[in-house]
Formats: sequence, structure tokens, C-alpha cells
Amino acid sequence: MLPRIKYRNPTIPIQISRHKDAAGPSLLHIYTSSLANPTTPAASSTTTAPPTGVPETATPTHIINIKDKHESEILDLLVEKLRPRVVEPSQEELDEIQAIKDFKVGAEKDRVLVREKLERERREAELLRLARGEVPQAN
Repeated sequence: MLPRIKYRNPTIPIQISRHKDAAGPSLLHIYTSSLANPTTPAASSTTTAPPTGVPETATPTHIINIKDKHESEILDLLVEKLRPRVVEPSQEELDEIQAIKDFKVGAEKDRVLVREKLERERREAELLRLARGEVPQAN
């Protein structure tokens, strides 16, 4: 799961270090920067892979032991430690989410209709073959 974390959050600089001791702790080190000196690149910058940021301090700001914890538990611990502000979706984003839901409902209805039509055509073709006296093929 950890290698995927970098791809789920492409704008956050993340570095994953593995160790050989499976019995040891799995620690999540969180380095935070001050608001006066942001480490994220400007929005106008178009880079495909942002470089991993260098922490301002040598010691992590927060450490969380994530060994044997589910993703939701890790998220709860992360929220507890960092106390982020909740960003509500804009009306445009809510409209987009609703459009995607509507599209998925319509796509499922279309799939059912196409499947029924295909099954009906196959049944009719099979009945025509039987009416002509052809032996049905074993699949």
C-alpha cells in the first residue's frame, strides 16, 4: 500500500523508506513547514513529478506508529495529530459529483438494456437454427 500513497497524493512530497526488520515498528514521520515558507510549487508551474521536499528541521514534527493499522485508523491518527481544516466542496464540485453519479446510474441502465437486447438476439438466432434443423453447438 505504501508505494501507492505517492500516486494517490501527487502534490504532497512523500518519501518512503523501507527497512529489513519486519518485527520493528512502522513509523510515519511527518515534517511540517511554517506557513511563511511553503514547500509546494506554485500552481502555474507544470511539473510531472514534483521533487520530494527537504524538511526544514532534522527531527520530524509528528511521529505515528502505523504498524497493523487500517487506512481509516491511520487517517484518524493523522487528523488527530495535525488538526487540519476541513475544506468543503464548492458548488461546482458538488455539481460534478452529482453528474458523475447520474452518469453511472444511466450507464448501468444502458448496460442492462444492451445485455437484454444481446440475449434476445442470441435466443432468436438459436431458435432459427433449431427451426432449420441444425444441431446446436456445444460450447
